[in-house]
Amino acid sequence: MKKYIYYRQTIFIVALLTVAGCQDIDLLPKDNLPDQLFWKTPADYAKEVNQLYSRTETFGTKDTDSDIGFELNTNNVSNGTFSAPNSDSEWSDRFADLRQCNTIIEKSESYEGGFAEIERYVAEARFFRAYTHWRLMKRFNEIPVLTKPLTIESPELYGGRIPQKEVEDFILSELEAIYAKLPKQSELKSNETGRVTQGAALALKARVALFAGTWAKYHQHRTDYQQLLEQAIQAAQRLIDSKEYTLFEDKDAESYRYLFIDEGDNAAEEIFGSRYYDDIRVHGTAHSVFWGWRGTPTKKMADMYLCKTSGLPIEHSNSGFRGYEKITDEFEDRDPRMSQTILMPGTPYRNAQHGPDVCSSKFTTRPETRTGYKLWKFMGEVFGKPSDKDSYDYHIIRYAEVLLILAEATFEKDESVSDDVLNKSINVVRSRKGVEMPPLTNQFVRDNGLDMQTEIRRERTVELAFEGFRRDDLRRWKTAETELKKAIMGIKYTGTEYEEQQALNDGYSGLIDADGFLVIEPEENRFFTVPKHYYYSLPLDELFLNPNLVPNNPGW
Repeated sequence: MKKYIYYRQTIFIVALLTVAGCQDIDLLPKDNLPDQLFWKTPADYAKEVNQLYSRTETFGTKDTDSDIGFELNTNNVSNGTFSAPNSDSEWSDRFADLRQCNTIIEKSESYEGGFAEIERYVAEARFFRAYTHWRLMKRFNEIPVLTKPLTIESPELYGGRIPQKEVEDFILSELEAIYAKLPKQSELKSNETGRVTQGAALALKARVALFAGTWAKYHQHRTDYQQLLEQAIQAAQRLIDSKEYTLFEDKDAESYRYLFIDEGDNAAEEIFGSRYYDDIRVHGTAHSVFWGWRGTPTKKMADMYLCKTSGLPIEHSNSGFRGYEKITDEFEDRDPRMSQTILMPGTPYRNAQHGPDVCSSKFTTRPETRTGYKLWKFMGEVFGKPSDKDSYDYHIIRYAEVLLILAEATFEKDESVSDDVLNKSINVVRSRKGVEMPPLTNQFVRDNGLDMQTEIRRERTVELAFEGFRRDDLRRWKTAETELKKAIMGIKYTGTEYEEQQALNDGYSGLIDADGFLVIEPEENRFFTVPKHYYYSLPLDELFLNPNLVPNNPGW
């Protein structure tokens, strides 16, 4: 049964309340038992852990805080005009999650049955504790580390922040410690689909170690970046060697696009996800992407896709790039992920609101756009559902990311990467059915005057586009100060089919540069202050309540 983990407890509670309403007796509330009556069975621990699954990352407007996506209005994080917030749910909500994790772990210490009965659920709670600290650290860098539930008298309520190095080491050690206590993906029962596995622990460790290692290399908050990158390599390699996961290829030539909507649910590519189920836990992504509310690609994103036949960037003299005169020219002979991420005008497609449709070039005809490029990735196709009733899953960590981590961590550690590593990492991603791009090799890079680091980073950006990685990648690579100050650009308009079709309809005239490209947000309106904008401010209310959190992050 799909997505079982969230809902058994909810249905059970509803049933109890229904029965209780028919009886003239006084019953304890079964959904809020006192501690002396709870924490008695493995099922109690499973119910408490289940709540953490619905607190994970999920759908939203992704990558519009960077240079590859643009909303219908400017994004103040992307353009560097954002201010320190008074409150931030990414701070407050995460500490609520930590309390839940630590309560489960603490209660397990006095469990009266055999600890083996609950060991798995305790390991899941520790996974979520590591995951929650990771979410805090990647945003706020130095944070408190909490390993027990706090009361109003706990001194930790007014504790300070821990150096980023210690936070990183805590997360990595936790994930290594719980790895063997979790089941393999292949060991999950049919009613356990979606629960945390060994693969999830390894994949998260690889992700955290890559972030920590590259942040150390380029920001120098610690000197041992190579051993951190080695941890990323080893975690990724162990997961690959497990053979528990494969890339999704069930939809042949369109497998990449379909992975992110209904057909991709329960895919063997998903390592850890946020799961949804009809009438129980739902979202509104299909309609919001169709409306254009989840952002649209920029010229920077479109330019990153290689030419398919040559395998070269479009700016290379031998790439074979077709140009811009016709709308289709830009998309022809390009990496197929381009036309599965960006909806090309004239393309027949399906959407949840109209069913069969044909994409219009008009900027205000849905999907609405300000750049001229229209997002297709994440646009569900099930017709007739209300706009807030989608139930396809969100992939938090997938196998393709782990493969890319192996390649990047190897290169960043050694300043080189062998063809053998490329062939079991990036080239696996490129050879996915329906993508089938030419392989990346050292000889190809040398022969064409390319840069291996640039190509590895290109592949990551293309594969993970609109999944929320781009700004953090620019931060950890320390390239944001260059990339995010550039103008946000859109399609080439002057002298093209877009102009012939008067795509800039309903008053959207826009600025156009000397080469005929739309200037969506000019360079003079974009800012990036070093070191300030490599960090986020802590919520100001929290600094007022707890002065021990001071000083704020650099520049704030």
